Amino acid sequence: MRLHQKSMPIVMLRTPLPAVMFALALGACVAGPGANVDYDLANDFSNYQSFSWLSENPMKVGKTVGPPKESLQPALMAAIRTNLEADGYRYVANASSADFLLSFTVGSREHIGSEAYGSELSGSGGRGGWATAYYGGSAGAAYTQGVLAIDIIDASERQPVWHGVTGKKLSDEDRENMTGVINEVVATILDDFPPQ
Repeated sequence: MRLHQKSMPIVMLRTPLPAVMFALALGACVAGPGANVDYDLANDFSNYQSFSWLSENPMKVGKTVGPPKESLQPALMAAIRTNLEADGYRYVANASSADFLLSFTVGSREHIGSEAYGSELSGSGGRGGWATAYYGGSAGAAYTQGVLAIDIIDASERQPVWHGVTGKKLSDEDRENMTGVINEVVATILDDFPPQ
């Protein structure tokens, strides 16, 4: 299988693709717009018309700051389904009738701003400089980075063929309007599916 990584150099993989995808999902720290995407160059995505879930509970949980809310899985399933149907794909309840299957992984991690690393990193007096711009907000502020990865599996081959991951710095407003955040990150990831 040949793998293409959007915005990254093509690499030869010695690890099976599912393991690589899971590692990317857990280790990604995407702070800006857009998603990191990997896909199988040999796969013909133009044949895909219908989709279903890999299992009844398609959400995997990676490293997280705290356990995800029970409402997260159905909300993500609804956002993914809505996004794909808007692009012309048809949802089928029976996975054996689908062209491709989906699963997704969620995770989160705490980040601490530059003040915790001392003034030598952040400019004079622990404020300003490149570190403040890199970490965002005021120096020393802690925040949570949420990560979502979506995996697409070819139904007939039962092989992963596409993987997209992005992250978002979660504000208090985001926590109160998780539906908006979910819709935003799902749309960001699926904007690159199918690969062009």
